[in-house]
Amino acid sequence: MKKLLLALTLLCFAGPALAATCKVSEYRTLARDSNGNWIPVAVEPSVARQSVTYTLSAQSAAFNSSTRFIRVVCDAKAHFRVTTAGTNAVATDPFVAADSPEYFGVTPGDVIDFYDGTS
Repeated sequence: MKKLLLALTLLCFAGPALAATCKVSEYRTLARDSNGNWIPVAVEPSVARQSVTYTLSAQSAAFNSSTRFIRVVCDAKAHFRVTTAGTNAVATDPFVAADSPEYFGVTPGDVIDFYDGTS
């Protein structure tokens, strides 16, 4: 029994690092209330959806030409940077908490880079 527990423990710590995933939904506009005021709720359906999987850092595809807002939700804490392609997020960039959706205004054609903050 002790050998089985030791083997299971070693497998947990010696296995490959699991990749994290961030889901990015792209939106054209926000909703309006009955008085015509903008409210911070995206209008479905989204313009596009992306799934960005990373172990250290990874970048999304360029945002759609009509994308003005994005919703981001990650299954692990992730630092992020919205930028032109080629600029990576670093540990000093803002982060989104795991399983906590966030909305951001963006520029069409930009990308979002995610970084796990480990190196």
